[in-house]
Amino acid sequence: MKSNSKLKSPLITGTLILTITGFFNRGIGFFYRIFLSNTIGEEGMGIYQLVFPVLGIGMAMCALSFQTAISRYVAAANGTHQEGKQRFILRCGLFLTSILSCTLAFIVYQCSTPIARYLLLEERCDNLLKIAALSLPFSALHCCGCGYYYGKQKASIPAFSQVVEQVIRVLSVWIIWKVRTEKGLFLTPSGVMAGLLLSEIASDLFLFFCYLLTEHTEKYKTALIPIMKDLLSMAIPLTANRLLLNILQSVEAIMIPSRLQLFGLTNSSALSVYGVLTGMAMPFIFFPSTLTNSVAVMLLPAVSKAQSNDQTSTIHHATHFSIRFCLWLGILCTGIFLLFGNDMGNFIFHSELAGTYIKILGWLCPFLYLTTTLASILNGTGYTTVVFFQNMIAVTIRLAFVVFLIPRFGITAYLWGMLLSELLLALLHLSTLNHHSAISFSCFSSIFIPTIFTALSGIFALCMKHVLQLYLPHYMPFTLCLSIGIMFFCFCFLTTCLIRKKR
Repeated sequence: MKSNSKLKSPLITGTLILTITGFFNRGIGFFYRIFLSNTIGEEGMGIYQLVFPVLGIGMAMCALSFQTAISRYVAAANGTHQEGKQRFILRCGLFLTSILSCTLAFIVYQCSTPIARYLLLEERCDNLLKIAALSLPFSALHCCGCGYYYGKQKASIPAFSQVVEQVIRVLSVWIIWKVRTEKGLFLTPSGVMAGLLLSEIASDLFLFFCYLLTEHTEKYKTALIPIMKDLLSMAIPLTANRLLLNILQSVEAIMIPSRLQLFGLTNSSALSVYGVLTGMAMPFIFFPSTLTNSVAVMLLPAVSKAQSNDQTSTIHHATHFSIRFCLWLGILCTGIFLLFGNDMGNFIFHSELAGTYIKILGWLCPFLYLTTTLASILNGTGYTTVVFFQNMIAVTIRLAFVVFLIPRFGITAYLWGMLLSELLLALLHLSTLNHHSAISFSCFSSIFIPTIFTALSGIFALCMKHVLQLYLPHYMPFTLCLSIGIMFFCFCFLTTCLIRKKR
């Protein structure tokens, strides 16, 4: 019983910490994006977002896989007399990622002009790429530090480092905007990217001070080569998989504006559409996934341990709970975005286009949230390669919609491609899990009941919205937030009543 309680305590505590800080960061991120949409505009958002595929490839090559490797080997060395070895693993990881990230940063910085002109097809990304290149080494160090503390089951330190990063990013960009405004100048995407660089430096300093305060500095003597070999043996295959996946995702993102121009849009209009989609609409859809992402991060090691102990019932219970939880949350969010999506776009971003995209993307929620946790369970049970190939299939489908259908049907084709790919990915993950461990799935309890509860909650929320508009006609954003809150709590009330009735 003691071992079970020790297992559950880090899982629950870590999930709560990551969820709370995640919602806090997403909340700040919403206000930040509203600020950006009003300062650099839709076209500026599109130019800014174009740089992130390059950053994603760079992070896949020099950071993310090493974070996973450090976390795994630090966790494996968890013991009373193993703290010195854990710190040595971290230092080896820092050494390897520093070499890789600095090399990549130099290449991107020197080649920023041809990358912007021939790969991103937007010369205005040149300066942004230079600043982004400088941030790569700091981002890599941040990933190593987070992997170290995840391995030690101290989720609070990386969680708060992300809060520091978000706060400094917003604050630094606001200061840059304030200074430029006083000089009669406008905020540019380069100024926003500079804020990203400063935030990465700040988060690294935070992790460094935490390390100095919480860790001892006694020396640990061991052979360097075996540790390096262990880290590289795990990081290299993961890097290859993630790099290929990131390249396909980057090609997809980079091609959208150019394919929109074939549809008939001008370069400025295409960038505006891309900026609205990725910088305004998508963050709304991903906001509730903070909860499912937190569960996924802490679920993977728990499932791995259950498999190593031959606890098939634990894996079965985790799978059953994940499916029901994600479907209930996803169906509720779909209802919220369908009913209030237009209002979100109009009152928050002052963009009707953003509202339209939010409504369409709302259908993604059940499948998007489901694939996140199912992929975590599959990775925890050793199906990493299967997950990679299934993700490749989903990305390939979206890429096909970008290449062949956007020039004919516009951005709507990409939105339907996203829906089809996420639906197929969820089915593939479910099929793999069902083959590994039989899944007890009920359409009535997992789909029909939450749909009915969402419909009832939505009708009640819409009625309350009309009443509030009569008495508070000049407070539309407040009315919108209150209506969404009413729908959410009404759904929770019906769910609680159902649970009590079953008991």
